[in-house]
Amino acid sequence: MTLKQALISGCALALLSVEAKAQDQGTAAAQQPAAPQPAAAQPETPTPAAPPQSNTRKISGKVLDALTNDGLPLTRVIIKGTTKGTETELDGSFSLEIPKGPVTLLFSSQDHKDREVTVGANRDTVTVSLDATFVEEMVVVGRASELARKHLANSVASVNADELNRAPASTVDQALQGKVAGANIQSNSGAPGGGMQLRLRGVSTINGSTAPLYVIDGVIVSDVAIASGVYQVTASVSGSNPSPTQDNQVNRIADLNPNDIESIEVLKGASAAAIYGSKASNGVVIITTKRGKAGSAPKVELTQRVGMYTLANKLGSRRINSLEEAQEVFGPKAADYYQPGAYYDHEQQLAGRRDISYETLASVSGSAGDTRYFASAMVKDDKGIIQSTGYQKQSMRLNLAQKLGSDIEVNANANLVHTTSNRGLTNNDNANVTYHMVLPGTPSFIDLRASGDGSYPANPFISNGSNPLQTAALVANDEDVWRLMGAVDAVWSAYKTDTQSFKVLANVGVDRFQQKNTLIFPNELHFQQALERPGVSLFGTSDVLNLNTGFNLVHSYKPASGALSATTSAGFQYEQRGVDSVYINSQGLTAGQPNVSSGTQVGVLQNRQQVRDRGVYIQEEALLLDERLTVVGAIRGEQSSNNGNPNAIFFYPKIATAYRLPNPHAAFNELKVRAAYGETGNQPLYGQKFTGLETNSNIEGSSGVIGSGIAGDKNIRPERQREIELGVDALLFNGNLVTELTVYQRTISDLLLQRALAPSTGYATQFFNGGEMRNRGIEAMVQVTPVRNTDLNLEWTSSATFALNRSVITDLPVPEFVVGGFGTSLGAFQIEKDASATQIIGRVPKADGTCCDVKKIGDTEPDFRMGFANTVKYGPLSLSLLLDWQQGSDVINLTRFLYDSSGNTVDYVEAGKKRQEDWQKDARVYLEDASFLKVREVTFTYNLPESFVTKIPGVKNARWSVSGRNLLTFTNYSGLDPEVSNFGNQAIARNIDVAPFPPSRSVWTSIDVGF
Repeated sequence: MTLKQALISGCALALLSVEAKAQDQGTAAAQQPAAPQPAAAQPETPTPAAPPQSNTRKISGKVLDALTNDGLPLTRVIIKGTTKGTETELDGSFSLEIPKGPVTLLFSSQDHKDREVTVGANRDTVTVSLDATFVEEMVVVGRASELARKHLANSVASVNADELNRAPASTVDQALQGKVAGANIQSNSGAPGGGMQLRLRGVSTINGSTAPLYVIDGVIVSDVAIASGVYQVTASVSGSNPSPTQDNQVNRIADLNPNDIESIEVLKGASAAAIYGSKASNGVVIITTKRGKAGSAPKVELTQRVGMYTLANKLGSRRINSLEEAQEVFGPKAADYYQPGAYYDHEQQLAGRRDISYETLASVSGSAGDTRYFASAMVKDDKGIIQSTGYQKQSMRLNLAQKLGSDIEVNANANLVHTTSNRGLTNNDNANVTYHMVLPGTPSFIDLRASGDGSYPANPFISNGSNPLQTAALVANDEDVWRLMGAVDAVWSAYKTDTQSFKVLANVGVDRFQQKNTLIFPNELHFQQALERPGVSLFGTSDVLNLNTGFNLVHSYKPASGALSATTSAGFQYEQRGVDSVYINSQGLTAGQPNVSSGTQVGVLQNRQQVRDRGVYIQEEALLLDERLTVVGAIRGEQSSNNGNPNAIFFYPKIATAYRLPNPHAAFNELKVRAAYGETGNQPLYGQKFTGLETNSNIEGSSGVIGSGIAGDKNIRPERQREIELGVDALLFNGNLVTELTVYQRTISDLLLQRALAPSTGYATQFFNGGEMRNRGIEAMVQVTPVRNTDLNLEWTSSATFALNRSVITDLPVPEFVVGGFGTSLGAFQIEKDASATQIIGRVPKADGTCCDVKKIGDTEPDFRMGFANTVKYGPLSLSLLLDWQQGSDVINLTRFLYDSSGNTVDYVEAGKKRQEDWQKDARVYLEDASFLKVREVTFTYNLPESFVTKIPGVKNARWSVSGRNLLTFTNYSGLDPEVSNFGNQAIARNIDVAPFPPSRSVWTSIDVGF
């Protein structure tokens, strides 16, 4: 019991003692003899005394956390105007004697906003939800320090566990869609198991890494996307886009269990992320997993979810109405297959699967003595909408915290994950084998289904006989990953007084996974039978190891006067990451045996990378003027083996300040202005400093090593990002209105570029540093609680996010160049001075109608993005809705081009034929606006009555919910999904639609039980 609680209890006992004494005196007075009456007076008939009536009544209730719906223990419940009250039990329940008539109760709990609740004269129960204290939310601002949100000098987006997991999501990045201002989270395709790209505040590189830095419980983890090797069959890397990123690979942050996460903080710009140095130009995502709470009883939670994925959209194909029309479109052979009135929906046959998916979750948390613990387990099986596709995940986590005496605390966590992704065969290819590369040339009157004996017919309208239904049934494109993430950190409070403290922190972390890709293309596939060596077996294995270690010192000073407080931190970090990938390609499988050793032609490819980084930093955070002025300054020095000179030190400074205006208006609880400047880097990619050598050639019959044509650069160094950020934050009407507004300018210099070299050098190109790019943008967030009615137990919370970004190449030391696309006839991405970094160029007719001028025809950068979230709670019911709106952004729709060129588009007669005529002079024909409004999430929840669930032994609470993800999409885009991007995690060449995995929607029902 705290001193304050003891005083309250003492006062309450004193009042009770006074009341008891007064009642004793009243009883004694009633027992004294009555004074004698005059003799003449007749005694009156005595009236029976009325029984004494109580002036109090008993009320019981429960106090809950508004976010988690968990009971809040040790919450103070006081009768307003008195000192009489009580504290809630461990489950948040309480009972209290209160006066008759209406009474106002005061509720207060640490880390939650105080709340007054008026209890009507006829109410004997009450349930109260308390919101987390906005101004006391702690946010990470350094490697070993944090600040209350009210003091922050940067825009840092936070997403809590409830917001993250309202509707089930396959991956963490998918669960973040629409929830972070300034974050463009795009699905590369609709394949189950992930494949996302998170871009913060626009494009920040041309040839460098595009992924943000992910930090989980202080450990930097890998988000690498490793190609499966399917390009060796699809030949997708030939032609104008020689990149294995067309393999539709998974980025590895998908391995994390979203249900283990307590909170996510997104550092969107250099002014916030500078402390992470040369890996932070794409932003930093800091993930904190759940932990047991000190003093809490064991808490067990079980969740069972059952759902279904269904096809969200189809392209359709042309209906053929006569034999003449069939022969006109598909040639003379159509006469052998045309059936009047026949229409086979090949897309529905391919992607119409509706198998049941499920997810089972279990967790236990609490504390025992000086030990806090959290453990969880997960089993997930998402069935894909195409045969032989899906995503399975099994995850186990253990987080432990142990106090060793009064000065040392040790935290340890481990996460073991196993995932299996069955990706199918989609995306661009040059061998005419992927589903939507074959369907455009397949007429709707041909039946491709298997016969009674299970064999599939050859597709007579495709030269190699490729049948997409057979491909879906027989091809295996499987990815199997085992991953272990673990960390240990220790905090030693070496010195502590009333005004100062000194802490020593050390941590070590490991992220180790093995990815195995197994791809089987059996001999009986019709498109394999057309090859000289039918049957292909591909096997790839990749070992990835990330090691982190750090040592930090933190000194805090806060004098008794409270006029200022200061925190100084300094530290050293060592990080190592390595990738070792081996691919085996076996063709001509003997007797159809799938082992790679059974092929008649076997090839091997290996890729190894090893990077070591070292860094030191020092940071100062000061709160001045009665904690109204925040000043933060830091500098980080870093070395990396990726740099041309691995011993060179690159420095990344930051400085930021914020001022909380005192009492600007009665409506304002807080009004803060802030400004920040910071610098980050983006390391050269592995190998850009080396001169490439190839060993797959021979000289006069003898094996030899020759140059790859790409020269290394001994002076290569990280790209440099400088950012200025200004903002205003406000908290109004006791937290019922929260607003944030941020403007920023980012300048990226020393871009990683490629230049042509003179043939006399013996090389063709070389990577080097040069040029400059600029991004400017605006971000805003508004959260409002327009309805909060305690008597009706009704609350409505609404929020909106807004972001826009504009980029421009301000300096370019090389001639303009193309970085992807399909040439000027269909659209290409060109980097040129004074133009948008994400522009699309193409041919357009000249003013006189002749062909052709080449100029900008579009841009992948959206005009703006907005998210709208609403949650309505009424008693035990709640309804949540999340809308995601993208305005603008252009997509090169080559899937439509493929259908048009085959004469097989639904609207070919009305418009497709004209498009085919026009595109040869005008690339804008197949460039489409990708604006959309998506219903990202809808969740309805019902908290089952406590009187019902507690009848089950051990059960404390239960909740039933129904949710959906991506239920509706409103768009004018003619393709399958306006968010498509077939070329994976590319910096520039995004928004290309060419034969993607079709999108799906999902619906789930869940039951959550707490013990």
